Amino acid sequence: MSGVVDILGHAQVIEHLWSRVRDDALHHAYLFEGPEGIGKRMIALRLAQAANCESPEPPCPCGQCKTCRAIAAGNHPDVVLLEPEPGRATPIITVAQIREMIRKTGYHRYAARRRFVIVDPAEAMPPAAANALLKTLEEPPDGTGFVLIASRGASLLPTIVSRCQPVRFAALDVPTVAAWLEARGESDALARARLSMGCPGLALSLTAESLEARQALRDKVFRAVGRGELDPIFELSREICSGGRPDWAPRVELLMQIIEALVRDASVWASGAEVEVLDEPRLAERAAGALWPHGVTRMSRALDDARAALELNAAGRTVVDALLVRLSTELGKI
Repeated sequence: MSGVVDILGHAQVIEHLWSRVRDDALHHAYLFEGPEGIGKRMIALRLAQAANCESPEPPCPCGQCKTCRAIAAGNHPDVVLLEPEPGRATPIITVAQIREMIRKTGYHRYAARRRFVIVDPAEAMPPAAANALLKTLEEPPDGTGFVLIASRGASLLPTIVSRCQPVRFAALDVPTVAAWLEARGESDALARARLSMGCPGLALSLTAESLEARQALRDKVFRAVGRGELDPIFELSREICSGGRPDWAPRVELLMQIIEALVRDASVWASGAEVEVLDEPRLAERAAGALWPHGVTRMSRALDDARAALELNAAGRTVVDALLVRLSTELGKI
């Protein structure tokens, strides 16, 4: 599809960025921040297309010219995607990758009016790699711009964040995502839209099997933490973190998503916001009674700490033990 009609939502963000393209006034570095699966990388690529589209007529980008097609296919030499090297136990963007990118962007552009370097996810840069990027990020080569993509901008070095113009992406409402899934012929549209918390990419990745796995883990979590005893918690933690890091990392991420959904539902219920809860209303009401307001803050902080620890290669058991004990303490026997 041409133009931006295949992008779901984010109309204000798109209008702002596209107006900067029309005025030839793009900032040299953007930080796209928002939940995973919300469309940040897609919009970064569409922005690269819009800035370099060969068509003189709307829509922009046309999606059909040689440049638009090359960017969409991922083989345009002036659109550089920096992402973790495959095959590593811990997904990171290395110092060597940053230095190689700097070397390549020091050459003249091949064909594009504006070169784009897209870093996704920016959280995958350890401090040494981020520091290696700083000078180039502040003073990029002529005609080169950066888009850093992050779920949590707070996890990046302050020196990186300060050199970027922030662009924040919000989750979409559940009915919009459900309608989009239904239009694509996807099953379980409403359940997937709810569990994705309004993130189309995440909703699309959910399968019947993953929905069942999520429900099974959710039930185990509430059984373990609801007893107010440590043994069931540590037993569940051992189960979640069994195997090597590639095995347990997806299960730990799923655990954090389940807890995030609970904290979000507690906030929605307690605040009276006219937004659908993601889980059972009965559970949302009971969680609100246990967590609102200070428990919500403490659990949100615990989740941030858990993610930060995992990014620093902490042991899964250590992280999950602490997170589940905190959840049990906050919830009590709900």
